[in-house]
Amino acid sequence: MRNLTSLGLLLVVALPATGCIVAGEPYHGGGGGGGHPAPAPTPALDAARPLGAAQLMGYRVESGASAELPAGDLGFVITANGQGGYRVTWSDTYGSAAAFTGYITTDGVFDPYQVRGYSGAENIEISGDQGMITFGSTPGSYVDGVDLVSSTDPIYLDLRVDGERAGFGIYFTGAESGAQLSSDYNPVAFTSP
Repeated sequence: MRNLTSLGLLLVVALPATGCIVAGEPYHGGGGGGGHPAPAPTPALDAARPLGAAQLMGYRVESGASAELPAGDLGFVITANGQGGYRVTWSDTYGSAAAFTGYITTDGVFDPYQVRGYSGAENIEISGDQGMITFGSTPGSYVDGVDLVSSTDPIYLDLRVDGERAGFGIYFTGAESGAQLSSDYNPVAFTSP
């Protein structure tokens, strides 16, 4: 069984984002055969891909990396230890009374002895077959969450704020780029590494 104790992850409140755009050489084709063909496109780092038996669109999370909820936002943050341990946290940096709820499922089972609340203020239940975790809380500006260990990757998340699947961020650190990213999907799958 995987061990949650190696899940030493940090949730911080603000992270500046930086980036770099590199433009490739344009194709100078045309008559005479003097041009070089344009290079094949390189897949984008950390692009979403179908994961698990459900083939749900998802991402690879960098093992042991921290991620955070940007100031002025509300939503969820996913971190992982690369050995089946995950932490899903949620908050609202404005401290509203937004209600955060969700389901986490797996193709395997969750270790019921390693499913824990992050702050202790969460309502967390694990299904009888140990394949689904249901959670909810109203954290205000505090951070609530759930630590879990799955027997297999990926985990699948179906996340809501005030009953809606949109209008908030789902943040993680990409395994390929090491950059903090936000999911384009909800429901979404995560695996690590």
